[in-house]
Order: sequence, then structure tokens, then C-alpha cells
Amino acid sequence: MKLNRRTLLKLTGGATALGGAGLFWGWQFVHERRQSTALAAEDLLQVKVEGVYADPFGAKVVFLTPEKNDKVLKVWIGDAEATSIASALSGIPSPRPMTHDLLFNAIKALGGKVERVIITDLRDNTFYAVIILRNGKDIKELDARPSDSIALALRAKAPIYLSPKVQKVMEPLKDLPLPAKPEKPPSKRKGIET
Repeated sequence: MKLNRRTLLKLTGGATALGGAGLFWGWQFVHERRQSTALAAEDLLQVKVEGVYADPFGAKVVFLTPEKNDKVLKVWIGDAEATSIASALSGIPSPRPMTHDLLFNAIKALGGKVERVIITDLRDNTFYAVIILRNGKDIKELDARPSDSIALALRAKAPIYLSPKVQKVMEPLKDLPLPAKPEKPPSKRKGIET
């Protein structure tokens, strides 16, 4: 069968329209599914940042622990992110805005708020996270690295959550390398050292 140019254009135009509609509906499904996954709070576990530590090889690890649990999630992060998280934890301001300070200031300047951070997935030894932003009634999801998400959440005083999939890879808390407590200086009483 030989097709003339007009018939060919009609067929390709129809296919393009159907393909575009399929792409639109497919994107809409994925977008709605992603939002509903990230916003389903009943399955999420809230955690706090316990600290940033160095592993035996010198790599930086952030420890996340739930409020009432005996487990910990270890997330290996870069040196810059470790410095950013540690400075936010200790409340030490930098003389000029660091990258995460800049991002937080930009979100605030645009009228947004960091609603929460969710570490959503672990694939090929890499954690994935989303930052949930609110601007009035609008809610937006940003794909992000967990290290950046945690640094931003600490600045925004936003909660950090773990998805059920990520909760499964938590380890016993007994492995937490707590920093050594400083020794108490000897106290003097009536001229006698104790």
C-alpha cells in the first residue's frame, strides 16, 4: 500500500498527539505517585542527627537515630557536607553564607518553607532523598542528596524522616562511636585534692 504525503502527515500527527497524551498522563501518574509516596506520613520514621563521625578510613559518616529506638542509619557524606552539618549542629555561624545557608535564604526569600526531608530510597549503595517545600498551599518535591537535605533541614529546623525501605537497613545503635567524655578535673576541698 502506497501512502501519500497527506495521509502520512495525518497518521504521524495522530500518533504524536496520542504519544503526547500518553506522555502527559504517564508523567501525571508518576508525579502523583511520587508525591503520595513522599507525603504518606504514617509509614515514615522521624530521626534526628546524632552527629558526624569519621570512619576508620577517614571518610565522613552522619548518624541518624530515631527518638525511641535502638537503631541507627549511617550515611556516608562528603567533607564539605560534613562541615556544613557539623556547623549547623554546633550553631557556629560562618562569616559568609555557605551553600546550604544560601539555599535556605533563597527558599525563605521566595516565600517558601522547608516542610520536611525524607530519605526515600537506597539503590546501588546510594541513598536518595526529597526535600518537601511549602509555599502557601503549594507543595513541591525536590530530588536531593541526603547530605544536602540534612544540612538544609538543620538550618530550617525541619523534621527528617526515613521511608520504610530505608528503615530496613538501619543497624543496632550499640555501634555508635560516641565521643569520649572529658575527664572531670579534680576538685579541691579544704586544701585536699580529691
